Amino acid sequence: MIAAMGPGWAHWPFRIVISVAALLLFDQAVFAGQFLSGTFGSLQTHRANATTAAFAVLAAGACAVLLRWPGRGPLWPCLACLGLFGLIALQIALGFARVLTIHIPLGVSIIALAVGLAIWAWRYGPSRAPGAAVAPKDANLAEEAASS
Repeated sequence: MIAAMGPGWAHWPFRIVISVAALLLFDQAVFAGQFLSGTFGSLQTHRANATTAAFAVLAAGACAVLLRWPGRGPLWPCLACLGLFGLIALQIALGFARVLTIHIPLGVSIIALAVGLAIWAWRYGPSRAPGAAVAPKDANLAEEAASS
């Protein structure tokens, strides 16, 4: 039912913030690659961007709460952002400990998860909510559908 759906604006903050977070996390790979190519100042940028990306994921989690309440969207994006933040915290700890054997593949996984969330956010919308009824644009169309 359309009346059961939340406000249409509620998905926009999550879309924007998770997209920014995904971009920041993708930048992590760029900064790491620059460091490995010999631009040693990129390590400091990689470190600072990790903190910024972590805060962006926390902000996306807060926006996911808006998506759920009052947006009446699913709860799982809130939990996904919380889990992603936990992985980023682990990633930061592994980076400082220089455990690159886990740090690098975990970073790839984090980027993939963030990009997946961003793609979902742009595909999800109030008109695509599960169980949502679509109102016919014309009463004649509704009558034709009923008589068929």
